[in-house]
Formats: sequence, C-alpha cells, structure tokens
Amino acid sequence: MKPMIGLTMYDFDKKLDINNAYLTSIEQAGGIPICIPNATEENVDALLNVIDGLVLIGGADIDPLLFNEEPHRHIGSVVRKRDDSDLLLMNEAYKRKMPVLGICRGQQIMNVAFGGTIIQDIPSQVENTILHKQPSKRGELAHTVEVKTSKFKEIFKEDSFRVNTFHHQSVGKLGEGLLVSAIAKDGIIEGIEHESHPYCVAVQWHPEELAPNGDVYAQRLFNSFVEACNK
Repeated sequence: MKPMIGLTMYDFDKKLDINNAYLTSIEQAGGIPICIPNATEENVDALLNVIDGLVLIGGADIDPLLFNEEPHRHIGSVVRKRDDSDLLLMNEAYKRKMPVLGICRGQQIMNVAFGGTIIQDIPSQVENTILHKQPSKRGELAHTVEVKTSKFKEIFKEDSFRVNTFHHQSVGKLGEGLLVSAIAKDGIIEGIEHESHPYCVAVQWHPEELAPNGDVYAQRLFNSFVEACNK
C-alpha cells in the first residue's frame, strides 16, 4: 500500500492553498499526498494519525518573536497562525519518529522547532553572498550546493549539484540536535537533518519545482522520503 503523505498549506486571507508541484512530486515518488489544514492542540493527533509522513512546504516568513528577535526592517509577510501550526506538527511528528521533509520555509520551521534562529534578510545581514532570491523561473537551476553529511550523500549520491533558489531568509544559529547537511558556496545553510531521528531532513531550495521536470537530485530526495514513509 502506498504511504499517505501529509502536506502543510499556504495560509492566505481566508484561504488555504498549495502549489500542485508538491503533490505531483509526492505522487511521482510513489506516495499519496493529502493536504492538511492548520493544526491545533485539539486536532494535531487526529491529523497525524492518518498520515505516514509530513512535508513542511514553503511560504511566508516566520514570526521572529518565535526565536526571540524583533522584526528586521526587510522582513516579509508573517502568518502567525501558520507558524504555530507548522511548529506543532513538526514537534508532534518528531515525537512519533515520523518521517519529516522540510522545504525552504520548512527548513526554517524545523530549525526554530529545535531552538535555532533565522537570518531574517540575507542581503542586508550577511556580507558577500550570492543572490539567493533569484528572479528566474522556478524550475531554473541557479547555484551549487555542497553535501556535508553521509545521509545527504546517501540521498543525493553526489558531493555537489545545482539547485533553484527563491529565499531571502535562511537558518542562522543551528537548533539543538541538528546537523548542517549542505551549504552554498557562500556558506549559507542549504540542508539540515536531525542527528538522532530516522528521517528528519530539510532543504532550502525548491525540489518540488524540479522533480516533475526530471531533475535527478530532486527525484532522489522525494524517493528517499517516500521510501522512509513506507517503512
């Protein structure tokens, strides 16, 4: 039986939504995607009971009060209800040892969940960086990432490869128990994993925009995640 994969959703004004590319990438890897609403203390167990793995998708910036900072002058839109939901889902999935895949904002949520911080605006807070918020089409490769851990080497089967990129924030101080799994040439953290969880992995780029178009590295990531959800 195919594993059921729960995906978080964008929270717009009076509307929840998701990019179909996420769903296609999960289906292509052999999973059945389920879009899940915002979680609360009352419904989080019920939501997690019906899925075998969790994907924390991209989206708006995270409320900096969640990592004890005031908002930077270049911070983007914040949806605190979604922040609270994603953190609740992340924490409860971790307790269950459920496979978790974080994508872009999802990587940042994972880091905050373990007590880490976020660089609120890379261009104004970090010197000599490459352009991480590219104006290119979402399926275009933009920069190289270098693999730093054996788990990422197992997933991607390469020491480096190129990815797309659409973010102005990134992981700052690393959360407790997390490892830096991949970095860009300028040192910005592009991948993390939890050192003691069977599959708690996140990337800063957008593999869901690449996998449906045949990018082998994006496909390997989704395949490894769905395989973990099958176990």
